[in-house]
Amino acid sequence: MSNTDDHLRSHGFLYAGATGWRLSRVFDVNRVPLDIKDRVRSTAIGLDGDPSASLDIAFKVAPHFGLTAANAERIAAEVAVATAQWRTVASRFSITSLEIERMRSASEHHGSRAASLLVP
Repeated sequence: MSNTDDHLRSHGFLYAGATGWRLSRVFDVNRVPLDIKDRVRSTAIGLDGDPSASLDIAFKVAPHFGLTAANAERIAAEVAVATAQWRTVASRFSITSLEIERMRSASEHHGSRAASLLVP
């Protein structure tokens, strides 16, 4: 999604009763094109402190977030499907072709292509 404004206040937990706490659904996600900021996250998730926004890093650390490799890949594929038609949706909401082109770098990149390959 190219959200680089990820900080600890952008993540939430919901109390699930006897089972404890769980991560909330995604919120506060804003795509950021490369002309504004490189694809570098504010909060590094990699074990080596690398702040790069990378699907490879996300998959490597998935077990630390309670995800199996298969679940992490399934989630990435779901996001790829959900965001694949972003240009069509943007056009439907009268976003200009100039604005759509500007956001291309935030929506079409190595990570989005890699995730689309996971779609069954």
